Amino acid sequence: MVRGPARSGAPAPRTGLVRLKVSADDTKRRDLSVRELEVLTLIAGGSTKYEISRRLGITPRTVASHMSRIYRALGARNAAHAVALAHGSGIITARRQPPGPMVSRREREVLAGLAHGLTSAQVAWCLSLSSETVKTHLQRIYRKLEVTCRANAVDAAISRRLLAIVVDTSAPGSGTRSPR
Repeated sequence: MVRGPARSGAPAPRTGLVRLKVSADDTKRRDLSVRELEVLTLIAGGSTKYEISRRLGITPRTVASHMSRIYRALGARNAAHAVALAHGSGIITARRQPPGPMVSRREREVLAGLAHGLTSAQVAWCLSLSSETVKTHLQRIYRKLEVTCRANAVDAAISRRLLAIVVDTSAPGSGTRSPR
């Protein structure tokens, strides 16, 4: 990727491109209900299931049930992966924010791992790092993006153009649902 000029001699932030594979078995996928979309949007915003339950007037167990159904509907491993897939599929759109703070190449790689739904240990293995180093990178990412959880970090990185999500449907027989 080409880097352009930046103010004060600092290099311009580069967007990390994250390519997410969509399962070839699209028959098990379905559109999200209005309530599931509300829950997913609140998750992307960094709300906990308890905060979501208070805001929507439902129990935390019902929120957890919605989250499970969202993961199944999108084919996601966890909340961060669901947010990335939803952005890539156009189910939720990024709220454009000013460009984000400077994050290192390694921090972008860690963010990409989060977008793929990997655990800290899996990200560490993929990047040949220790789990503690990945945790340190996560703490720095959270501080720089002013977020508190992985799903919110992925959402903020997309909104601030630090990550670009492209859902790859080029595999034979794969495809995405049309967003509601």
